[in-house]
Amino acid sequence: MQTYKEDDGKNFGKWTDDVSRFMYFESTGKILDLIQVPETVADYGGANGNLKHFIPHAISIDIDASKKPDINENILTHDGIYELVVIRYVLHYLNDYEVLKLFENIKAKNILVIQFENNNLKDKYFNSQNEFKYFRTSAQTRELLPTRFEEIYSKDYELGPDFYKNRLGEGKYKTHNETLKGYYI
Repeated sequence: MQTYKEDDGKNFGKWTDDVSRFMYFESTGKILDLIQVPETVADYGGANGNLKHFIPHAISIDIDASKKPDINENILTHDGIYELVVIRYVLHYLNDYEVLKLFENIKAKNILVIQFENNNLKDKYFNSQNEFKYFRTSAQTRELLPTRFEEIYSKDYELGPDFYKNRLGEGKYKTHNETLKGYYI
């Protein structure tokens, strides 16, 4: 797993554009309202602990020490046991083999995956030229999930230049659509 300077350390996910507010706050609250949150929750790839806004007792686990996670470890080899593991906007940092390894290694009663999906990969990759990630279509994401999952949330939204300027700096960006999904395993 790799860390990216574009992910903005402790400020990750705290940008003020409409899309960032939707992705990192509004949708997260709506998705969490659809499940029962237990006592032991791990936020895999939990960056700077943004999930604690909704689940104060969540334990953030991330390989990027600049984000000051509760546990600075690689989520692919982390060995904790939890009632719920939340994986929020993480899968695009992992190649397909790593995603499969991640799900194989998780020791939890349930897993909540919150992930954007791109059915227009050309524009997504065009906008992300100075970072290397594994963006996926809905079909590709579903193929990597464990066999028993329930799609509990789906919302289409539009990403414009403001979102990319906050994440990646000045540049020429194409407006495109994405779908935010919540999967409960």
